[in-house]
Amino acid sequence: MKIFYCADIHAAETTFRKFTNAGPFYKADLVIYGGDFCGKMVVPVVNKGNDRYEATYYGSTVSLKGDKEIPDLKKTLRDAGFYFADLTEAELERISEKEVDRITKEEQLKRLDEWISLMDERFKKNNIPCIVIPGNDDPIYVDEYLNRLSYVQNGDGKVLEVNGFEVLSLSYAHPTIFKYPRDISEEELGKKIDQLAAQVKHMSKCIFNIHIPPYDTDLDQDTLYDEDLNPILDGDALASGATGSKAVRAAIEKYQPMLSLHGHVHGSRGICSIGKTVCINPGSEYDQALLRGAIIEVDSSGRVLSHMLTAG
Repeated sequence: MKIFYCADIHAAETTFRKFTNAGPFYKADLVIYGGDFCGKMVVPVVNKGNDRYEATYYGSTVSLKGDKEIPDLKKTLRDAGFYFADLTEAELERISEKEVDRITKEEQLKRLDEWISLMDERFKKNNIPCIVIPGNDDPIYVDEYLNRLSYVQNGDGKVLEVNGFEVLSLSYAHPTIFKYPRDISEEELGKKIDQLAAQVKHMSKCIFNIHIPPYDTDLDQDTLYDEDLNPILDGDALASGATGSKAVRAAIEKYQPMLSLHGHVHGSRGICSIGKTVCINPGSEYDQALLRGAIIEVDSSGRVLSHMLTAG
């Protein structure tokens, strides 16, 4: 069986569409998505009057004359994983934090609703099983929408059987400095994995689909931040180190599944082994319209025959 895995698309439109076509492109028998559907920011497209518009993102301000360029701007924002809101200068000046939260939620769910329809349509058309989960970045309210999937399956908190293999999936993560919606204690995370592992019939043919990577591996190296969310410096360079979960690592060491797939740490693209388990983080460059993934081939006995990181 050939498996395609990716994660961390974060609302980027072109990258998402590549994901929905990845099954037939890589001739996969199963596609697994490892979490984080939602984007991180709404960009105001501000009507400045006199047929002028401005939008600020990536630290730069784009000025437009006339509304003919706005569709191209909004496509650029969608492809980079941003949401957008049309506002006048007066509306922007008086907008409250509560209103920002409302707009963000509306835009997240609007795009996710569009994506759910497209996922079901394309994976069903190609007759390729697909299991997805949210990630720790994703608010809990997205679960209602993911549970509307009819062909694609929301695997979060479940063990699903596909083609004789079992896929154990979990969206939650250990505490991070950013305090994401699904951050829980290492102890609670370990308990959730144990509860799911108890449902697995044959661990030698089990695939862990856990959003957060295991601690202190090639899959979890990232920039370190202080409590004020400022990057920590190591001399003139940014300090980096292990940012994964000790509970996830302990679970892999304990249960030794055939394969363990992870995302979350975008820049720590790699493959490693923990005991007999092959562990993979394909990384992410969602805002560059690039789909990073991994192709893994396994045989019917549960042996991992080959694995390769992909980008396209």
